[in-house]
Amino acid sequence: MLWKEYWEDYLMKCYLSAFVAIFALCTWTSLANASNCSVDEYMHNNSLMEVQECDGGTISISYVRPRPGMAKQGARNGSLLFDGRENNGTVNGTARLFSARCGVVTYNVTGYWQGNDLILDGSAPIRGNGCRVARYRNDHLVFTPTAGGGGGRPPQTAQPSCPYDYYFDPGSRQCIKKNAGPAPQPRPGGNAGDWYAIAISATTRSAAQRRADTLGPGWFVMNTRDCPNFRNGYWVATAGGFSKDTAQLYVDQARRFKAYKKTCN
Repeated sequence: MLWKEYWEDYLMKCYLSAFVAIFALCTWTSLANASNCSVDEYMHNNSLMEVQECDGGTISISYVRPRPGMAKQGARNGSLLFDGRENNGTVNGTARLFSARCGVVTYNVTGYWQGNDLILDGSAPIRGNGCRVARYRNDHLVFTPTAGGGGGRPPQTAQPSCPYDYYFDPGSRQCIKKNAGPAPQPRPGGNAGDWYAIAISATTRSAAQRRADTLGPGWFVMNTRDCPNFRNGYWVATAGGFSKDTAQLYVDQARRFKAYKKTCN
């Protein structure tokens, strides 16, 4: 009888020890995960989103409150829109396109942080008969922090994207043609980053922003007071600062808007 009681007491102690160990491990894991990720609320096309950034550069974006049009296409609270990784200022990953008729399809996107805004671009598939991919369209995704969101991210300098078949070289601040050999060195005298392509000069920021959004990656809005050589009192949709040759690439891209290039100083 004593032996049986001893054995039961021993087993109970083992169960309790195992339970305590598992509970401690789960609690530690939860705390570790919580401390390694930051979560902020952003807006995207009138949908409320949750942007989670974790150590190692991983980023995921999920719907919190989809706008009615997206809800009709199947987006729900918690639906994943994007997952990827940030590396050296560039964000790469997979976005999702929702369709009530054809379900969810994925496609690759790439982008960058412009201040606290996250900007992603990619070729979204358009599906036709039988839900087969019929064509692709340029998809421009902009995520803007809510009034209380985005505060945990330090100010960032946008890394411009380049026109098709070019890549951006951070050292020279130039767009370099792919497979064209080593990137050139910055010009002597420090003028490599002084040229800007300008696609519109407007009296309102919203007008300049619409033009920048139309042109896509690499274009942003700036007040002319930031450049001594620009006429004060305007907002410009611009890309820069670059070398003169790189600025010309952006002028060529925006030729339909009668774009031109100008030095800042």
